[in-house]
Amino acid sequence: MKVKSIVLGILIACGGLLQAQNIPQLAQRVPVAPDKICATMLQDSLNRLRFPQRGTLLEFEAQLQQKIAQIERDRASGRTQATIITIPIVFHIVHNGEAVGTGKNLSQEQVMSQVAVLNEDFRRMAGTNGFNDNPVGADIELEFCLSKFDNTGKEMAEPGIHRVRGSQTTWSRNDIEGILKPSTYWDPNQFFNVWVVEFSSADQLLLGYAQFPDQSGLPGLNERGGPATTDGVVISYKVCGSAQKGTFPVLQAPNNLGRTLTHETGHWLGLRHIWGDGPCGSDDFVSDTPDADGPNRGCPVGRVSCGVVNMVENYMDYTDDACMNIFTQGQKTRMVAVMQSSPRRNTLGRGNLCSTVIAGNPVAGFTTDKSFCVLKGSDVTFTDLSINFPDEWSWTFEGGDPNTSTLKNPTVTYNSPGVFDVSLIVKNASGADTLTLLDYITVSEQGICRDFNNFEPGYTPSLLPISDFTGATGYLTGKNSEKTTAFSEFFINTCGYKYASGVKIRFGKVYSSDENATVNVTVWNARGPQSAPGSAIETKKVLLKQIQEDVANGVATEIIFERETPLFSRPFHVGVEINYDASDTVAIVSSANGEATTSTSWVRLPPGGSQAELGGSLWHPFTIAYGANIAMDISPIVGINPSVQVAASKQLVSPGQQVILNARGASVFVWNSDDGAVKDVPGPQIVVNPTQTTTYTISGSGLELCNSEARVTIYTSGSVTGVEEIAAKNIVIYPNPGDHVLNVRLENSAIRQAEMQLYSSLGQAVGGAVTLQQRDASLLASMDTSTLPAGLYVIRIQSGGTTIIRKWLKVK
Repeated sequence: MKVKSIVLGILIACGGLLQAQNIPQLAQRVPVAPDKICATMLQDSLNRLRFPQRGTLLEFEAQLQQKIAQIERDRASGRTQATIITIPIVFHIVHNGEAVGTGKNLSQEQVMSQVAVLNEDFRRMAGTNGFNDNPVGADIELEFCLSKFDNTGKEMAEPGIHRVRGSQTTWSRNDIEGILKPSTYWDPNQFFNVWVVEFSSADQLLLGYAQFPDQSGLPGLNERGGPATTDGVVISYKVCGSAQKGTFPVLQAPNNLGRTLTHETGHWLGLRHIWGDGPCGSDDFVSDTPDADGPNRGCPVGRVSCGVVNMVENYMDYTDDACMNIFTQGQKTRMVAVMQSSPRRNTLGRGNLCSTVIAGNPVAGFTTDKSFCVLKGSDVTFTDLSINFPDEWSWTFEGGDPNTSTLKNPTVTYNSPGVFDVSLIVKNASGADTLTLLDYITVSEQGICRDFNNFEPGYTPSLLPISDFTGATGYLTGKNSEKTTAFSEFFINTCGYKYASGVKIRFGKVYSSDENATVNVTVWNARGPQSAPGSAIETKKVLLKQIQEDVANGVATEIIFERETPLFSRPFHVGVEINYDASDTVAIVSSANGEATTSTSWVRLPPGGSQAELGGSLWHPFTIAYGANIAMDISPIVGINPSVQVAASKQLVSPGQQVILNARGASVFVWNSDDGAVKDVPGPQIVVNPTQTTTYTISGSGLELCNSEARVTIYTSGSVTGVEEIAAKNIVIYPNPGDHVLNVRLENSAIRQAEMQLYSSLGQAVGGAVTLQQRDASLLASMDTSTLPAGLYVIRIQSGGTTIIRKWLKVK
């Protein structure tokens, strides 16, 4: 399918497929009634998305594209040799105590029939359902075997089958990702993990889903597919195996010929859905798969959409098992590139797990989770990649804490900048091996405290109407008639920052007639389905009044949290929650559609809304919910060290009302205020009684901090907060926009006396009141504004019990 734009962003996981897009990016597939679903695109969309410190996605793509180009040149010149890679599989058969061969506790024969189908499909095997005579059809030259050995090196009585007595009868995706996988996975550097489960009622249409490969550099995929503890494929027990190879009553037509696992394995090896997960013109990043307007079902051979005949027989469509029989040469090149370059894929053939005997000395090998970014004070997790099953490990970490370890996969803290060696000695009964990597770990002093984002420096600041993507009105990233309730940006946190002290958000639209109106700025962990927002870690109410002032001044709104927010060195989300109780408007600035490189922007849809058919979690990437490829202007303020934080008992008060301010994060504190009323006052707490809007600054010391200062503004009520016209009268303001003078004419012969007061967009009075002088049937007033800063102002005209409010823009 021709490359155009990244519509979905990342994971795919599809065994059954259509509604999979509703499940945060994973590749997923769903049963027949009513439609199959594949959840890979959903589970993956946030299963480790962005790597800002590892180089740009374009750099990764350039390297990968060079590899693909070389593969294609070698193939054209006949210089390639038929090299068959054999991948060892372990099937985690999750049951509830049924006898083997009964219900969910599938028989060995049924599992073997599934592996046979994989080999037929990936080898384009003549005389089987996996053969095709399509001119672009490909033998992928990948084979699969049931591993002869378990994860400790012991020979298995049932090769490649790990029977798991489940702790529950059925499994939701949340429980699979959070409970089942982490407690049962085998080392994905050596095994292809396949979990066979009964999905819960919420996912009853799901056939399967997969996790995309890590760091593939492939266009259309995130640079981080997901962690090792969740790497692999999940399929329903009702679609594992082939009804043509035995009598297996649990299999359900038309998904009873084993093609769900073929589809999901394609995702696991980096393939996208053949229609590009979008309308005509969307891209699966493979040149020899025809365009399509969406998934096909059944087996509509010859169907035409997007002006071409659809390749409904392709394994990455949603057609019936009996219909599928094609991987293309372009898809092969993509999968071969993944097997050569992607961690946890390029090591799968090293262990010789398909052999009948594993013997000989171990061969040492290891990797880390921080190859591209190690900050002073951060943790590095080392993963053993040694082969021939060592049973002893002896690590030495120059500059690390601890300096040595005998664990298989230790975690080490580097507290000082520098360049350090790492050494590993592994042993088993046959012998030992040593691997020393010189200057392997580089710990940087820089970047310990920073703010970062998901958009390029030259992005196009945009306020996109949601009508560009759906029939709703309002803003894509703000209030709209869809009543979307929250927006977030996903951050992979590659460098392992431990704390978030605040966030900068650039809003582009705000209005409220209620000066008490607020939005919630929230930090979530990324433990929802497919790395969607999970539990809230911190929430801060922000007055629209503050946002109004920042919008008028053209700056981002900086929010400092009231306490240090732990990130646990893990991925996280930051965003805004809104409500629809008040008559206000708020919207976040984003990039233009098509400018994002990965699907980092998420939206929370309301239950029962027009997008409710997406199903599952209410959180979805914008690419899936609306087909919008954007990044929002949200920049978390993070660090390895904590920062000074400040909390206020009230944000909006009547003039003179008491406010209690508390500081945290340091051992020594000093307070000051911008009005001079508070000057060098020591201590973590002060009590203030502001008579006007005042900003208080707390300075902290005594500890190693990222940010030693924090500010909080306390707003006083009773002033104008709206910047929209709330009353229409026969009034002329000129020039508007204006410069050094403001003129007002009120044409109303019934009004004999009126006063005008100018306010900043924050609601603070500017200068004194001016009386409108009567002239004929008009009232006139002029004001010298030459000393005022540029920005948006509000004019309030009062006459008796009548108030007229208008806005005026000063341009310089």
